[in-house]
Amino acid sequence: MSRRRPLTLLAALGLAGCTQDYEYIQWDATDVFVQNPTDSVDILMIVDNSGSMEPYQQQLGTNFSEFLTYFIEADVDYQIAAVTTDVMGETAGEIIGEIISPETQNAEEVFADIVNVGTVGTGYEMGLQAAYEALTPPNVATVNQGFLREEAFLSLIFVSDEEDSSPLAVNDYINAFRDIKGQRSRDVFNASALTVIDEARCPEYSRSGTRYVDVAQQTGGVLGDICAEDFASIVTELSLNTSRLRDTFFLSAEPDAGTLKVQVNSEVVECDAGVWTYQRVVDEEVGEEKPAIVFERSAMPPSNSQISVQYYYGGGDVGTFCGGSAETEG
Repeated sequence: MSRRRPLTLLAALGLAGCTQDYEYIQWDATDVFVQNPTDSVDILMIVDNSGSMEPYQQQLGTNFSEFLTYFIEADVDYQIAAVTTDVMGETAGEIIGEIISPETQNAEEVFADIVNVGTVGTGYEMGLQAAYEALTPPNVATVNQGFLREEAFLSLIFVSDEEDSSPLAVNDYINAFRDIKGQRSRDVFNASALTVIDEARCPEYSRSGTRYVDVAQQTGGVLGDICAEDFASIVTELSLNTSRLRDTFFLSAEPDAGTLKVQVNSEVVECDAGVWTYQRVVDEEVGEEKPAIVFERSAMPPSNSQISVQYYYGGGDVGTFCGGSAETEG
């Protein structure tokens, strides 16, 4: 394990014969991050309108304030629209009602209206296909004109208690959605899924939405179990992910956790201040547990701030964080 390597420098103060000692610490690693949420995002909600969806639509509709939490904090220019998973009729892929923006009057009521899409749709839910039809010609240039903005990030949120029955392979849809944004960056598009994760928690007619889960995992979105009791927390997670604000910052190497030094905009934030912790967190992009600095949601670094983490290499033991001891962990 690497150790501290303090170097003593002799600095002249400008007075003859007057010197002062400084301790200069050479860290093994310095990771620098920028809290850089998106400036604008277009959010398309693809809501299942089959016969079993009424209670889930109602729960979603009553959590609009939670959904806006981090858009407001990050000052994001958002657009929110909804389509159904039914692609059998003439209105397939057409946006329902009003597109919500920061200027929308009575936005909470409008949101409840557009996500309560009814329950008379076909039982062959095709959420991926519906999203594709909403974002491509002819709909994108006609009935949905004005929703898809060139400069905005694109986020899809699939809400369904059934499996997706769209005709193409999942990766075909992912590539198509990325092509819509011109492949400028993989980060300009993601998808989240509020679907059946655990069938045992849901009514017997529900089915795991494995294809929606696949899309979310491959694009860095959020997974939420539609049958979970704490619906508001899931919606808040969707807000954080879609705004691109970050509470978790993955380190580039395994640290000696007792040496971690965190600064936000050059100001040191002590490990015992209740603002951040050192944790082992699964990085969904690679499917592996990695060392990370995790900020409390109420104290996340503000937009455009710089986060610096300095440390010495070590075993990554959580038990040595902030004066702890690996021997006493647990």
